[in-house]
Amino acid sequence: MNGNINSSDDGSVMVRTAQQSQYTCHADDEKLSTAVIMALAEVAGGDPAKIGMPLYDAIDPDALDNLFSDKHDGTPRMGGKVVFDILHYQVTVHSYGQIVIEELD
Repeated sequence: MNGNINSSDDGSVMVRTAQQSQYTCHADDEKLSTAVIMALAEVAGGDPAKIGMPLYDAIDPDALDNLFSDKHDGTPRMGGKVVFDILHYQVTVHSYGQIVIEELD
């Protein structure tokens, strides 16, 4: 893939190509919904507080946080992802905490 790759100290990576822009980061110790809001704010250049409200229109933040939470016996859930559109982006959240944000055409 030819393009510009920018990375930051938090491990997030923004890849811009002629065809698309993709932002990848990982939710570490924060809730998935918070990580998604912060990632969208970084990509869109907006205020995280303002982005939090449209998240409710795209997906229930509590459901997103609970979707990949540990099982009742404490073991992590393996596999799976959820994909939704918000603002002008498609967001993919993987069970292992990776968040991929792609611009929609």
